[in-house]
Amino acid sequence: MTGLIIGAVIISFASIMVKLANMPPDVTGFYRLFVGGLGMLLILWRAGNLKGLTLHVWKWALLSASFFTMDLMLWHRSIHLVGPGMATMLTNVQVLLLAAVSVLFLKDKVSRPFLVSIPMALIGLYLMVGVQWAEFAPGYQYGVVFGLLSALAYSCYLLSLKYSLSKVAADPLSMAAAVALISSVFLGALGAAQGNSFVIPDVQSLLALTFLALVCHSIGWFLITRGIQSVKTSHVGLILLLQPTLSYVWDLLFFDKPINPVELTGGSLVLLAIYLGSIEKRIK
Repeated sequence: MTGLIIGAVIISFASIMVKLANMPPDVTGFYRLFVGGLGMLLILWRAGNLKGLTLHVWKWALLSASFFTMDLMLWHRSIHLVGPGMATMLTNVQVLLLAAVSVLFLKDKVSRPFLVSIPMALIGLYLMVGVQWAEFAPGYQYGVVFGLLSALAYSCYLLSLKYSLSKVAADPLSMAAAVALISSVFLGALGAAQGNSFVIPDVQSLLALTFLALVCHSIGWFLITRGIQSVKTSHVGLILLLQPTLSYVWDLLFFDKPINPVELTGGSLVLLAIYLGSIEKRIK
């Protein structure tokens, strides 16, 4: 459980590092995934599992990498437009989307926590971004839309990853490394197509990218991947709730995000809904 908690705290800094990198969203994504993917390869090599990266794994990783590319493309833009805290809250709505898919398409039975979480999330989102929608600048509105679309893309990524892992007998970290490296190529191509510079402008950007790639992406997700296997589902949901919660706190502390009581109330409802949606999503 300790490793899972540390991993959740570590990845809560991911959106902060994206903001501090102060580089085009897709370029940041390229460095994050390319260097992070290499970091995962190093972890696999140290564990003696590098041979698990077979051609079969790379082939199935293509599917998940497509959705993961869309996720980061949207989420990184949302971070720049609405801030790290709000963007992370919005993309974590994926928990509820996954629960909805399990009910609508996988025919899982609905649990009471899930029934409560949906209207709670909608009310929370309305308080966070709906009440003041007309007052937001167009850029902020786009950021909210990007954040919610990121949640959809992330849901598709997780579903495709689960499907791919069911087709390939491999260490989940091997698949994650392959997905990261393939996605880095996609994001690098997008950045180049837009004419973005890949030159790291200063020390702050270099340190932020390094922390984002090696600490948040490699170590953070390694700890979560390992820890999630030995912790109860209800505890996993509660612990991973640290990510959006702490990201919001870091946004308040590091970027002087204005404190709005209505937004805070909405955010609290969304967090509670995310937790309810992440536990006991199915009843037998």
